[in-house]
Amino acid sequence: MCTIVGGTGSTLDVGIDNGRTINQLTETIKDRSDGLIKDPWPSLQLFLAKKDEGRGPWLTLLDAVQGVSGTSGYKRLLFPDAKLRDVGLARRQLGGVSDKELAVGKSPVHVLVKLPE
Repeated sequence: MCTIVGGTGSTLDVGIDNGRTINQLTETIKDRSDGLIKDPWPSLQLFLAKKDEGRGPWLTLLDAVQGVSGTSGYKRLLFPDAKLRDVGLARRQLGGVSDKELAVGKSPVHVLVKLPE
């Protein structure tokens, strides 16, 4: 899951795959945005949506719905050819929730997308 910084609080299911690269994920996010993201995919900045520079808890769907206003405290995914599994997005690291937690918005969001200014 990903959400756009400063956006409407919507999320996109982008299918995190261990073997894909940050570049491939960025392109998928642009493609799946259904026109919401108008900027070219190489201009998007991605951040690991774990608080405290990647050491804290995942951002949740509830957080995303309430809106994310900035990227302070989130780790930027800088290197386009890095594999997702090597930047904190391995399947075993993505976290899961119960059906009850899912119903109240506690499902994790994994990536923040910052659009160019």
